[in-house]
Amino acid sequence: MVDSRTLGITKYQVFCTVLAAIGSFNFGWNIGTVNIPGDVLQNCVTGHKYYGRFPSCIGISSGVVWGIIVGCYALGALLGAIISNPVIDRKGYKFTLSWFALLNVVGALLLSLTTKVPQFIIGRIVVGVAAGAANNALSTYVSDITTPRARNVLSGVVQFACNFGIMLDNACALGLAPPPRWRILFALTGVFGLINFILFPFASESPKWLVSKGKYEEARQALTRFRKGADVDVEFNDIVRIHQENKERTEDVNVYQVLRGDTPHNLRHQLLCVSALMFFQQLCGINAVIFYSTQIINKSTKDDPADIPTLAQILTWVISMVALIFTFAGMVLGAYFGRRTLLMFSHATMALFSAILVAGSVTNVTALVVTMVFLFNAFFNLGVGPIPWATAGEMTPRYAMTAMSAIGTGIGYTFTFVIGVIFPPMQDAWQNYTFFFFMAWNLAAVTFVFLFVPETKDRPIEDTVKVHSCGIHFVVGKKWKVDAIKNNDDMVVPADV
Repeated sequence: MVDSRTLGITKYQVFCTVLAAIGSFNFGWNIGTVNIPGDVLQNCVTGHKYYGRFPSCIGISSGVVWGIIVGCYALGALLGAIISNPVIDRKGYKFTLSWFALLNVVGALLLSLTTKVPQFIIGRIVVGVAAGAANNALSTYVSDITTPRARNVLSGVVQFACNFGIMLDNACALGLAPPPRWRILFALTGVFGLINFILFPFASESPKWLVSKGKYEEARQALTRFRKGADVDVEFNDIVRIHQENKERTEDVNVYQVLRGDTPHNLRHQLLCVSALMFFQQLCGINAVIFYSTQIINKSTKDDPADIPTLAQILTWVISMVALIFTFAGMVLGAYFGRRTLLMFSHATMALFSAILVAGSVTNVTALVVTMVFLFNAFFNLGVGPIPWATAGEMTPRYAMTAMSAIGTGIGYTFTFVIGVIFPPMQDAWQNYTFFFFMAWNLAAVTFVFLFVPETKDRPIEDTVKVHSCGIHFVVGKKWKVDAIKNNDDMVVPADV
């Protein structure tokens, strides 16, 4: 039988990954719900009236307040990532991904029945908590259940599920944006939460988590299901050995211990990479496009926002379709190209498209602006979208993986909130030149990836940890190379440090 460590993707790995990704799908759905209906909710473009006791719109005159409403979803996600960290450690991934999904039902009720701004904000925060817990658990769960080769493709599932949620929401919003039908959009997130709660118990728990709790027989059974048709003896013994070695050094560490450096390995470099990549993922400008693409395009098309669906809204849906296609393309390319290559290419092209978008805005060339928004979103999903979510799971030892993932997702959600809040007033102040801001951050990201981010494609996590747990350093040069898995008889040998 083939050594399970050299397997690619198996059907059961895909099955469990898809079930786990329902939470990330819901994350994308709730990102999209405020985009196309934004003018209806904020500016009451279809008129202000009542359907029973429910108003047709919220009515927000301040762009900053609307930015807070949009961005508070990310604050909820940040809270969910923090709360879920100890829950995963104690109860496991199945418990976390199943029970946190029920918060979507609570949030859906608050949002779909909203009558006041505070109620709407609370509802956004509640569904954000569910999304933050789901994304935090999903990234490490997929890392745990996959082999290095399967991880090349399946590590992009967070971004793919998120974009699928955005795309489907935008498609539905073309018909459901007018009042009072926009309330249905917000109610559906509760339906998806119930589906998640019902289905995920059919997935298997992470074998590595089961080993960490001393449930060796259950862990072997789970690993056998994930590696159907392969010999799991060596991989299972490796999991047990590594867990015992780590346990002799320390129990699982929390976020504070990782930030303080109180870990057996020197994880400063991993902390830098995970934090910076999630930071750059948000400062690249993608959430300005995801949250406000309808308004950005409408400045060029000059549609009547009450004439739903407008051309800008239709184009927003098409953009989300293209983004989904490019996300899948990015997952496939991840099996052939390195993480570093895709990240630098993705950031560099986004910087270029930002500059051209400014030029199109200044010269009032509508076709150029729309094209650049399309390409900006599409090329984000080739590298900048999926790869940062997987970084913690590919560079960090098991005992710190959950904490490191929580730090990364926390940074991502914090700056998602920041961009959501500052973009409307920034666009009012800088007008056509706003995307120069994002161009600069994308160029900075290219430089950072080249100097600091190691290649992790096809590399076992343990070997990456061994080579790069030596403090912050440049990764250019053979000294920092970790050889990839090639075949059964040529397993990874870490480079000499």
